[in-house]
Amino acid sequence: MAAAAIVAVLALLAVPAPAQAANPYSPQGVCGSGYSVIDSAPISTSKLWATVYLLYNSGNGNNCVVTIKQADIGTATYTEAKLQIEGSSTVYRDGGSYSYYAGPVRRYAAGKCVRWGGVASDRAGQSFSIWSGWEHCG
Repeated sequence: MAAAAIVAVLALLAVPAPAQAANPYSPQGVCGSGYSVIDSAPISTSKLWATVYLLYNSGNGNNCVVTIKQADIGTATYTEAKLQIEGSSTVYRDGGSYSYYAGPVRRYAAGKCVRWGGVASDRAGQSFSIWSGWEHCG
């Protein structure tokens, strides 16, 4: 009887923790019809917090940035997407306490370089970010 109890306890200890649910949102779904991913960058430490996506719509010349959470999905934490167009000091951003993603941030940028990035925070409010150099010119 004691051996069976030990086996039962060991079986419980061997059960892996439940995996976090996948984020149900996609970059194309957030940015809308006609946009294609042209680049992406992880926001990570020893943990993947979010992925920032840069998309382009060749039909209208707009870029779109969205930050899709990869951790704390479904829990509101500070999340941000940002985009800057060459020749302007303005950084367009969408940031707030979001459960799944930040963005879309859309701006016309045909023929210009862009800087793009994002921020993701943990439940304690510690922020992690990424910000590109000037790229994707044209």
